[in-house]
Amino acid sequence: IVAQGVEAGGHRGAFRAEDAKVDLVGLVALLPQIVDAVQIPVIATGGLCDARQTAAALLLGASAVQIGTGLLRCPEAGISTAWADALARSRPEDTVATRAFSGRLGRALKNAYVRAAEAPDAPAPAPYPVQRGLTTPMRTEAAKTHQLDHMMAWAGQSCGLSKAQPAEELVATLWTQVEEMLEPRSRH
Repeated sequence: IVAQGVEAGGHRGAFRAEDAKVDLVGLVALLPQIVDAVQIPVIATGGLCDARQTAAALLLGASAVQIGTGLLRCPEAGISTAWADALARSRPEDTVATRAFSGRLGRALKNAYVRAAEAPDAPAPAPYPVQRGLTTPMRTEAAKTHQLDHMMAWAGQSCGLSKAQPAEELVATLWTQVEEMLEPRSRH
């Protein structure tokens, strides 16, 4: 089972897409409830970018973690420099759960397009996959020209904690730090 908190970037994991926007639960509240209810491993995801968050998820009962946004600034991800730079300087409130890009709920950076699409007087987005098709030309051009304001820049709420380093190095460092945090205090 993958327990995805509301903090996660990109599309929401939801049994019913129409309920995704109202069923937003944070990972700290969600994870222990799922762990207590099942007898199989639970993987935590959503808002996990550094060792502190990863250790917390393991302490809350996760068997493993899945990191998404925390790996986006790694060179292997190959995202636009504009997107990577925006992740580095963003705070949790600089992201929003929106249907603007695809018609399905996903957490993205609040760029000019998202702010316009989320305005009170804006029309509702078309359903998935129609909205995705409608935004494809804009998203494609934005990716080519590195225009963040029209880019589908998925981002979890912890994006500002992401690091620009090779993925292998990032994961090894993160795991070493997690192990140090979880060692019994008597060893220190």
